[in-house]
Amino acid sequence: MTSPERLFHIVVSKALALLADGLLIVTTPLVEKNPAKVLAVRAPVVLSMARVVVLAFAAAMLHQVWQAGVAGWPESTLAIAIVLALPIVNALDRVSPSDMLALAQTVINRFGEGAVRVTGSIYPVPSVDPSKYDDHRSDSVDAISAPSSAGGVPVSAAEAPSREVAA
Repeated sequence: MTSPERLFHIVVSKALALLADGLLIVTTPLVEKNPAKVLAVRAPVVLSMARVVVLAFAAAMLHQVWQAGVAGWPESTLAIAIVLALPIVNALDRVSPSDMLALAQTVINRFGEGAVRVTGSIYPVPSVDPSKYDDHRSDSVDAISAPSSAGGVPVSAAEAPSREVAA
């Protein structure tokens, strides 16, 4: 039989080996893949800051979705952008600086070109006939925003202050 100290040593060494394997699995996607960047730094492991930032955004987005859910298209678009960020970062690592500048110039020069999509209203056009729920009061802005007298009765249009701007 083994002594309790020997058993403790075996359990601790297995736990440390599992921890080291887990740390390797977690950090491997974050390690810099560009050899030029790795050789520029005298360190055993060089983490890619772009990948660390993407991981931080992904963790924050996951926390937001977990706590509050997806509230609309901006959050879902951000989640999709985070998913696509790593492949884009990987592709940009292999692009020369002149190609990157040409791509950025092309994208920026495209702003303001082309036809603009006309937007329409999603609300139906009001019909000529009044609604059966209409209480037949005036819907004009002047009647709604006119000050009322002390008794709660609206002041007539003749008594309401003028909105004209003095020149």
